Amino acid sequence: MQLWLTSITTVLSSLLIYYYVNNNNNTTTTITTINNTTATTTLSPHSNDMSTISKYIKHQGSILPTYFFSHGGPTFMYENDSFGNKGAWNKVRTIGQQIKSLPPRDKPDYIIVVSAHWQSSPGGKQPNTIEIGTTWSNGGNGENALIYDFYGFPKHMYAEEFHTYNNKAVADAIKSKLTESGFSAELTDRGIDHGVWVPFKVAFSGYNTQTQPQPDYNEKRALDLPDIAIVQVSLTANDSDFNTHFKLGQALDFFRQNEIWDDLHQKYLKGMVICSGMSVHNLRELGFSMQYMQQNPTAKGLPYAKQFNDLVKSVVESSETETDNTGGDSKSSPTTSSTLLSKLNDLKKDPLLRKAHPTLEHFLPLVVVCGIAQDAKQNVKEIYNDELGSLGWGIYQVGNNIDSKI
Repeated sequence: MQLWLTSITTVLSSLLIYYYVNNNNNTTTTITTINNTTATTTLSPHSNDMSTISKYIKHQGSILPTYFFSHGGPTFMYENDSFGNKGAWNKVRTIGQQIKSLPPRDKPDYIIVVSAHWQSSPGGKQPNTIEIGTTWSNGGNGENALIYDFYGFPKHMYAEEFHTYNNKAVADAIKSKLTESGFSAELTDRGIDHGVWVPFKVAFSGYNTQTQPQPDYNEKRALDLPDIAIVQVSLTANDSDFNTHFKLGQALDFFRQNEIWDDLHQKYLKGMVICSGMSVHNLRELGFSMQYMQQNPTAKGLPYAKQFNDLVKSVVESSETETDNTGGDSKSSPTTSSTLLSKLNDLKKDPLLRKAHPTLEHFLPLVVVCGIAQDAKQNVKEIYNDELGSLGWGIYQVGNNIDSKI
């Protein structure tokens, strides 16, 4: 406990700065050319009578699960860092390795990511504006720049690398689908923030600046995900609008259920969605949580952290009884849209929400996950949770496990 308290004291002031400062513009873009691949299919594409996406087919295999990761700060990259969470690290790492190990027919060609650290810029835009990250390099298929949107941390954290590419066809399809669903959607030249690349580095990469032996950083690093594109999608500017973010999840489920055509690579692409936030995120009380744990040596965190984690689990995992009209037994089914969304909105009346999330941007990605679950008629389930100070480390899943496929 004493080691943990010493370590957390050194990062407290930096975390508070990181919490209040928003810097998405100072990025360096590296251009990477992706080799074209070709594939053929005998399936007939849908006509655009059904969608503004001009060419897509119903996904024929197992639908990939959706995940919500609690990503912490940049310290989460390191398995044994006292301000991370080793259990969450291991769970995210396991999920990533399962995804990478899938056979080509099951592996996603791209991952859509929604992070707490990108809300649409409010100036002069519609309140339901969603931005889709792209890169103007290599015709929109270039490498995603990294945004080091954390401040005052040790230098080695700013030397971390994670190399992925974007996909123009996917970004365009997301824009079309969101516009069709009533959003104001636009493409934005932007890198991926630490809410994406930090947990993805844990999930998909095999190295960091503390790895021994160190890789040769004088050589250009290969892509960490050479066969999976990463496309980030923003939240809206309004972090209290659960309805719109639930609807965003419903729209994004389209990309789990269907394969979209990539004209450049002449193939249909399979997609999955991962959202990234925190189940409890109150940096304002991080200092107070240290004092509390000093006075209560057996405590893992402030009482409301576990209380809110338990409350969220009960809400997102809730199901209602559906009567079988044929006279059979009742059965459990995924909570209906109105029920689940109303339960999420009811949280706003509970003081626990604002204790756990003084601002709601780290909770919104879980609302998006709930929208995906409703559209897919699948349940949300908690697959990991823990508390540390004024933070909660919930990890949630929609859909079936993928470990049986490996």
